[in-house]
Amino acid sequence: MKFYLLLVISCLSLAPCWAQKFRFSTSLGTSRLNWGESQQTLNTTAALQFQKPGKPTQLFGQLTIIGNLQRTQLGNENVAFRGGKGEIGVNQFTKIGFFATTSVYSMSMAKKIQSANNDFLTDEKFSLHGLRAGIGFKSKGKVKTTAQVKVFKPFLARVSLQDWENKLSTPLDNPIGYQASVEFRLTNWSFGFDYEQIQYGGTFANLKLTSAQVTYFF
Repeated sequence: MKFYLLLVISCLSLAPCWAQKFRFSTSLGTSRLNWGESQQTLNTTAALQFQKPGKPTQLFGQLTIIGNLQRTQLGNENVAFRGGKGEIGVNQFTKIGFFATTSVYSMSMAKKIQSANNDFLTDEKFSLHGLRAGIGFKSKGKVKTTAQVKVFKPFLARVSLQDWENKLSTPLDNPIGYQASVEFRLTNWSFGFDYEQIQYGGTFANLKLTSAQVTYFF
């Protein structure tokens, strides 16, 4: 995640040099996260867009932090999820509203298991880094609607398992993941929904996030 944060900061610092129009936004939302167990999360996002007026190319970068709002009780154990994701890429728009998107995408999620007395038991960390690509459509009018679908192909994926005595890291399979989203935007506000599925492969449970978020554009 530090790598993507540095990229976003670099883009912001170079914006005046590129004489581009840029727009910063923040989002607050929630996800229903299904990953073996089901939990509600609180998500915060910071995003930056660069686009010259009248030009079809838009650069974007965003970072999201995912924190659990609850724990799952399994017998004498508590399970809690946390994580984050980062993306930096390009949207290429057409005059009729359709656009293509390509990006570098990274997601890290962790599953922490504690005893009923909050004693540490295990901590599983999953990291995936790869490329995303997709298509979308953006309507005109007072309320602009944007819908898009993306596929995610990881090229570097690992799981780290830590318990009382050991710490083990192993590579994962690289199956394709998916995302579909829709956003309704006024001038400075938008409301969006999205569904994302990450497939870890092997015996690991797939990760599914159904999210809703409110965004403010500065």
